Amino acid sequence: MKKILENKLYIFILSLPALVLFSGFVLYPMLYSGLMSLQKTDGLTKATFAGMSNFIRLFTDEAFLRANSASFGLSLLAVIFNALLATAVAVLVCGLDTKIQFFLRTAFMIPLVLSISVISQLWLTIYHADWGMLNQFLRIIGLDFLQNEWLINPKTAMICVAVVGMWWMFGMDFLMISSAIESIPAQYFEAAQLDGAGLWQIISTITLPLILPVLKTCVTISAIGGLFTFPQVFIMTGGGPGDLTQTVMMYMYRQAFSNQRYGMAAAVGVIVILETCILLGLIGLLFKKLGCEEIEASR
Repeated sequence: MKKILENKLYIFILSLPALVLFSGFVLYPMLYSGLMSLQKTDGLTKATFAGMSNFIRLFTDEAFLRANSASFGLSLLAVIFNALLATAVAVLVCGLDTKIQFFLRTAFMIPLVLSISVISQLWLTIYHADWGMLNQFLRIIGLDFLQNEWLINPKTAMICVAVVGMWWMFGMDFLMISSAIESIPAQYFEAAQLDGAGLWQIISTITLPLILPVLKTCVTISAIGGLFTFPQVFIMTGGGPGDLTQTVMMYMYRQAFSNQRYGMAAAVGVIVILETCILLGLIGLLFKKLGCEEIEASR
């Protein structure tokens, strides 16, 4: 094995298929998008060099700024609901009977089996103002005054969109965190109980510190998932009412396929990639301060 690893030509040959695929489907599109972001093109006429004008237009466009803010809002909600609430639920569930744990894990994972497009269509039916399940349920229990046009009302539209994505992703975060909790050696908890530690002390000094690496992964996935929200907005609201639920990905889609401003759309893509890198850096710094790297190194 050592001789094989020392043979650089052999390693290169084995890596070549992956390098070709990566270059063709990841590296080339990224570089081409970066080039296109500096051009003015509609995909039909010859592209002209535009310099930084696309970026300047974006940062002076209120619609883009609102869409960007909406995406970061969804990202924050996803972190709070998916990662943090999933942690709380996982801690509670891991103390229950094995059969109950199995049932709850299965129930939480069912939404993730379906595609987000199917989930969005399902919730579109639930939210329907006339015959939706939510309004019908409120009518049956005598809360008619709470009935609403959920996806049209500016006060509720964004919340409804956020619920769909969070409900869809909750199961994965719950499963990852509950598995991490169960991987903690039982003697840690037994020793803490013998020392007279209470439930909160056990959770704060044993459970949470030891699941930080997994929690970091969940926070990262949730944050990026919220930032890249698109299918549920496209299917349920189309970005409306007005552009209230328009996310940055929906804005990019409209620039490319509705307005044929491919240079602008590429510029949005470049900005989103940069924002994602900054977001990942901030998450990494946060968990580094919490001691995540030391826990990973000790394993």
